[in-house]
Amino acid sequence: MTFSEILQYSTSKTRVVLYTSQFSIAKLVFHVLDFSGKEYDFFLMNGENRFSNHDFVILETDDAEKAKDFEPNIILISEEINSDDLVSVLEKITPGGVLIYPENKEVLIEKAENYFRKLPFSPTEIGKSDDNFILHTDMGNIPLISKEEDLLKNINGIQLLCQQFGVMEEDFYEPMMTFE
Repeated sequence: MTFSEILQYSTSKTRVVLYTSQFSIAKLVFHVLDFSGKEYDFFLMNGENRFSNHDFVILETDDAEKAKDFEPNIILISEEINSDDLVSVLEKITPGGVLIYPENKEVLIEKAENYFRKLPFSPTEIGKSDDNFILHTDMGNIPLISKEEDLLKNINGIQLLCQQFGVMEEDFYEPMMTFE
């Protein structure tokens, strides 16, 4: 499917962008949404896709032009994305949409002139026990199977994104414990 076909397909749907270069972020989002019984379609950078005419369409990309052209209703910007690439993307977030971003990009985000909800996230508090990571949360410590430290830095943002699909915080952590 070409990008213009993806745009056409997504026109009347809730468009969600995972603006990231880390495939593991999409993998975790899908794991949580599937675990919670949420329905969505997706298009990934590697060409993998699923479309069954669901209301939510997720586009994973590290390309600022594609993120901008998708005109997201909801967008998660991961930690490693270069701030210089954000200005054009911010201009195309649908009015009334939701931006989830690392708090270290706050200065740039505040310059955005269009109206959307801004949800900053802080780095995730992570500990280590033997060879495993432990996620420190208000609900207690959660042991994790995943060993991807870069992914874990974005957990708070991923959790905020999943809330937009109706997955509340306490329901987010259970699938986290089985994610590899």
